[in-house]
Amino acid sequence: MMLDFKRWFSFTRPTQSASAVKPAMMIEPYSEQRKAGAVLLGLASDLSQHYFDAHAGTKEGPDSIRRALAALPTTTALPLYDAGVIDEQQVAVFPETGFEAMRAYQYQKLRDMLQLGHLPVMLGGGHEVAIGSYLALSDTVYHAANDMQSDGPAQIPHACQPKVGIINIDANFQLRRTLAVRNGSAFHSVASFCQETRREFRYLGLGICDHTNSQSAFAYAKELGAEWLLDSQMKMKNRKQILATVNRYIDSVDHIHLSLDLAVFSSAIAEGVNMSRIYGVNLSVVEMVLKHIMASGKVRIFDVAGLNTEFDYQNHTAKLAAKLIQHALKNV
Repeated sequence: MMLDFKRWFSFTRPTQSASAVKPAMMIEPYSEQRKAGAVLLGLASDLSQHYFDAHAGTKEGPDSIRRALAALPTTTALPLYDAGVIDEQQVAVFPETGFEAMRAYQYQKLRDMLQLGHLPVMLGGGHEVAIGSYLALSDTVYHAANDMQSDGPAQIPHACQPKVGIINIDANFQLRRTLAVRNGSAFHSVASFCQETRREFRYLGLGICDHTNSQSAFAYAKELGAEWLLDSQMKMKNRKQILATVNRYIDSVDHIHLSLDLAVFSSAIAEGVNMSRIYGVNLSVVEMVLKHIMASGKVRIFDVAGLNTEFDYQNHTAKLAAKLIQHALKNV
């Protein structure tokens, strides 16, 4: 397939009258023929249920967010499509089983979306959705230099040296070292992939909690060359420091995999997560950071993860996730 990277990296904003107000978010079914826009894709995964004493409900997270999004008013001119939710029933044809089969299918679908110029918005569920997101983005940009168009090499910024960076807004590093994919190990899997493929692992964590991450996790993050700001540093009074850190990181990469785990908030803001916390990052700070990162024009994939519907009373956390997605897409 020939890639139109000009279409990929510059979204077209259709003109719209300021007086045109739509009562609800216009989400259309996704197909490959659609105009470039944002595409919702869920992954019904609940690894935490299988490997820890967590409750069921994580795999229902994507559907809950999709329903909440459909009820919101339209505030963005960027087209929004729904590609459904990947579950185990859809991946019976894959040689892998369980999560590995779903991840393979996720990877395939995301590669297709990226090549068609879309901005995928992955929904979880567990944060393991981030693994397929990163692999799809990394392979797309690293292989771009070998994709030929009729008039020569595909034109992509820094095609020969594509630097893919992760910005993880989360209380946890997601760097739990384990041989198989487990809850909390998403970006360890990514780091292992980078080591195997000799690609640079670039990571910025925002909102990391020093009480929920072990000393070995901090040591491993330092070993990987990761950067981070603690949740105690993510205060509006530190706005200049936060944005300076984010700006330095954005300037150091060409493409951004933005990943948001709802566990970055306190339980008072987001009760529908597996990890209950008294303290967390204020909503206004997360909104500020999201707006700033999205406005960079470098975000290629956006994950929203960590929703467990069993704990989500009256869908408050699903509605929060939907509003954060809406807020992010306004700034593309």
